[in-house]
Amino acid sequence: MDNKNLAIKIAPFIIAILLVLAVFAVRAETINLGGITNSSQKALYQDDSGMPYFTEIDSYYNYRLTENYLKNGQLGDTVVNGTSWDSLSTSPNGREVNYQPVIVILAALVYKFVNMFGSVSLTQVAFWLGPIIGSLAVLPAFYIVRRATGNTWGAIVAGVIAGAAPAYFSHTYGGFFDTDMFNVLLPLMIVVFLTESVYASKPLFKGLYAGIASLFLGLFALSWSGYTYMVLLTFGTLILFIPISYIMDKKDGKDLSNKKQWLKNNPATLPLVVFIILSIIILALTVGSSMFESITTVLGSATSLQSATAGTAYPNVYVSVGELQIPQVIDVANQSGGLFSLLYAVAALFLMGYVLRKKPVNKDKKDETEEKTETIEDKKPRNRRYTPKTKKAEEVMHHEDVFKPGRYELTSKEKYNNLFLYVLTLLWILGIAIMLTQGTRFIEQFAVPVALLSGLFVGIMVKYIDLKTEKYSYVALIAAILVLLAVVSPLYADHLASSQAVGSTNDDMYNTLTWIKANTSQDTVLASWWDFGHLFTAVADRQVVFDGGSQNNMRAYWIGNALTSTDEAKSAGILRMLANSGEDASNTLDLYTNNTEKTVEILNAILPMDRTEANSALTGTYGLSQQEANSVLDLTHPAKVKPVNLILSSDMLSKAAWWSYFGSWDFKNQNSTHYSYYPSQSNLENINGREFTLGMDNGVIGVSSPTNETNGSTMTFAYVDQSKLNKSLNMSTLEDKQRMSKELSDGTGNTLLKPHKLIVVENNQLTEKIVNNNSNMSIMAIHQNDGSYFTVLFDSHLEESLFTKLYLKSGLNVTRFNMTHSEPGISVWDVSEYANTTANSTTNSSTNGTNVQTNTST
Repeated sequence: MDNKNLAIKIAPFIIAILLVLAVFAVRAETINLGGITNSSQKALYQDDSGMPYFTEIDSYYNYRLTENYLKNGQLGDTVVNGTSWDSLSTSPNGREVNYQPVIVILAALVYKFVNMFGSVSLTQVAFWLGPIIGSLAVLPAFYIVRRATGNTWGAIVAGVIAGAAPAYFSHTYGGFFDTDMFNVLLPLMIVVFLTESVYASKPLFKGLYAGIASLFLGLFALSWSGYTYMVLLTFGTLILFIPISYIMDKKDGKDLSNKKQWLKNNPATLPLVVFIILSIIILALTVGSSMFESITTVLGSATSLQSATAGTAYPNVYVSVGELQIPQVIDVANQSGGLFSLLYAVAALFLMGYVLRKKPVNKDKKDETEEKTETIEDKKPRNRRYTPKTKKAEEVMHHEDVFKPGRYELTSKEKYNNLFLYVLTLLWILGIAIMLTQGTRFIEQFAVPVALLSGLFVGIMVKYIDLKTEKYSYVALIAAILVLLAVVSPLYADHLASSQAVGSTNDDMYNTLTWIKANTSQDTVLASWWDFGHLFTAVADRQVVFDGGSQNNMRAYWIGNALTSTDEAKSAGILRMLANSGEDASNTLDLYTNNTEKTVEILNAILPMDRTEANSALTGTYGLSQQEANSVLDLTHPAKVKPVNLILSSDMLSKAAWWSYFGSWDFKNQNSTHYSYYPSQSNLENINGREFTLGMDNGVIGVSSPTNETNGSTMTFAYVDQSKLNKSLNMSTLEDKQRMSKELSDGTGNTLLKPHKLIVVENNQLTEKIVNNNSNMSIMAIHQNDGSYFTVLFDSHLEESLFTKLYLKSGLNVTRFNMTHSEPGISVWDVSEYANTTANSTTNSSTNGTNVQTNTST
């Protein structure tokens, strides 16, 4: 083989490797923390070794399981009744580690391997594993399309979209250590070998490839809990292919009189039998009977994830998860590879359907005998690369001026191959499209058929154009345009995402958790909203009430209730119940009431009480027997309790719309209301001789006031009518600032609204005053040491909520919660079991880090 032919043969391989390196390089940009320009601020998001904190919070769960596996050879930190157990998740007892182990085992193996040659931390391995695995998805997509079309241009599109679709990319860039890394690579590997089993001519290879495909399906089952969609897809494709190919053959006029022989000769019959039987055996060995439960879950999730409740009367927390919000069509297009990729994919379905309607050519390409008997006059070159096989043919090629274009035709074998890929991708894209009605989370899976179909479209179009024109430069130009239209958008979006990525936590939270680990007893339970649960367990090594593995249950209501409640005794009682008995109290009381609404009513009534008062209420007001009352009280008011620390952080301001929604759930009407905080940072400036401050994010206006309206504060505050915020009012212009300053000073105009309550922290003194009884919004303004203001506009419903009292008012007059530690934007509160007589009159502000003396006025 000469060098030219060798270069032609290895060129696709080199191209594929370069594509892998390219998408990896974009993923690697997160190491730079490009979203932070200030070097000192950048250090805040790096650990002691200089590595950025993980970009996604659930990564800490996988990291902790990997640590467990390296230490004791199992995913859990202990064993309970022979079962691997996670003692830190879901108070009070922990839970079984029923988790797909591939990510943990792979990370542990890589960690051990690289440390044979040097010293590499587990954090570094975890940081880079996702980008490496995610980038490898290029290879199978590239191969599938090039194998199907024989065209490298289409293969480039498929490879880039598979490896760089933003939905997949954003879950596999540097620092994202989660199972998403397998969600494109492994399905594509299943497709590679499943299609090869259909393509193969020899039964031995058909069975071999089908067996390998089933092994990858088993590996996928051990990698991600949502694997069952691939079971449904592959089984469905193989089964449907048989009747569809029968209809195709009948339409093509083939002899179908011997149906048994036709079925035996069908290219998918042997793969169907081998793949389905082996897959069932492998899945039975790897995941067991849970496979059937998973299939039911996948089918149910296609229509149920957006339901208001979580299978019970309690609210469904999944409706608050960003990845489960229903996407717009443009979001699906952008996240699955770009608008052109989606258009290519849709066009490919129509184009392939049109091509498959045509009858196959009479001969297969392998029929060399017929080809040699054809006359030179009958042989028409398909494109400019036609190679003459005789001297006479060579003379014809040299002397014939008119190019004779070929037709895009498929042999019978090619038609079968394309039909299988068509059925597979059609089912795939339609099935996941239905899932997209339940959340953006499924765009990642939708991107896989989009990648394959967009690549098939480009491959088919380029081959068609190549058959119609003699000049390859035209073909290359058109092909390059098609490729660029498809790949530029996702690559650019990926670059923006990775170059602006910031860690999911910082030194302040990390230092808080290490303080807890060093200064609290081992049985301390940490409570907060669920988002940071996995981080708490990984760093503080303490059990948590609520985390990402236990989010969709009644705990969402109870934690939200504790944060929203104006009764701190009830909030303390809720946290005591969750830390010491979890959901058992509610479940036990349900047995007596047979009514969850009534159960919640009773618990809300007795949790603020001591045990004696609660017992009287249960046996008197609610009619329980003493035995029943004791069984409930042992769970709500246990004799021996675990200490509880409540952790509040600045991110909970933006999440309040959801925790207040769940905490205010109406069990009778099965609905609720969102209540929110709108924080903003602003600086002082001089407008018309007065000090003026403006929160661009919340529309809060402050102007120096000689009237001393706020009982000691030099500023008075109002907020912009939300219907005019950044709409009819351009708040950044001097003219509008002057107008707002004058309106607030003079009390004239209709742009600004006065709050229901104004709370001001200035000169270490907190003052509050009811301003407007007709308003449903309140304002808190904190004058910081540098002269700027931190303002919060919030629903008046939250004025006396526990979160407002602790986080914004720094524990003003609370008796059941005591701040034990604070970092910028974070505070830790010890929960007292019983009311004490000493109120906190001076506390450490968790918001601005200064001591705040309280002075209230109504």
